[in-house]
Amino acid sequence: MSVSFRASSVAVRRINAGASRGLSRRAPSGSSPISSSSSPRRLSSPLRSHSTAAQPAAKETASSSAAEAQQADAVPVGKSLLAMSAAVLTVSAGAAVVESATSSSCPPFDPRGQRFDQSTFAGRFSRMFLACDPRLLFYTEDEIRRSKEMVSNSEALLANPPEGVSVQEMNRSLWEAHRIASAALHPDTGDTIPHPFRMSGYVPFNGPVCVAMVASTSTPALLFWSWVNQSQNALVNY
Repeated sequence: MSVSFRASSVAVRRINAGASRGLSRRAPSGSSPISSSSSPRRLSSPLRSHSTAAQPAAKETASSSAAEAQQADAVPVGKSLLAMSAAVLTVSAGAAVVESATSSSCPPFDPRGQRFDQSTFAGRFSRMFLACDPRLLFYTEDEIRRSKEMVSNSEALLANPPEGVSVQEMNRSLWEAHRIASAALHPDTGDTIPHPFRMSGYVPFNGPVCVAMVASTSTPALLFWSWVNQSQNALVNY
């Protein structure tokens, strides 16, 4: 029994020695398990340095994109005011041109009629253009009341026009007085209409509302400005 146990132990030692020699022959000279296991770490170190260097660039790109998005969502207040001023000046100048160009062809004044022929597009356009004239907002309460009295006394003024005033000039003055009074006074009650709800105030007062409605970036803001727009439209037509 002792001899067989010794023989088996010797055989195990020889097998272990042969295995260790085979491993040493396969491994290249100067290599070690530590060096082979450290090679992935050496390969991964440049990747880590590259990702670390790319992080600030990514942050700068994200911040610039956020700034551009914020600028795009901002309401262009300056440009909106400039566009509104240009619209007011354009309508005012256009109304002055239309009124001056048709002064010599004014029909006889009729307080229940219209200055322009409403059966033609040019007549309807001229009427609405003069009604939207923002200059009508600058007449005082006393001037509006005097224009109303002038329209009420139109028959007497046409029968006996002031000295130096022709009938055609009187007709034009009466049509202008009628335009001033009808733009500021309610046709049924005779009360003064607030400036934002007059047809002459539609361009300067409704323009900013339309800009705010278009520039809204959220649903509550869009609903609010749409409500303001429709409320003003209803009060203008009231």
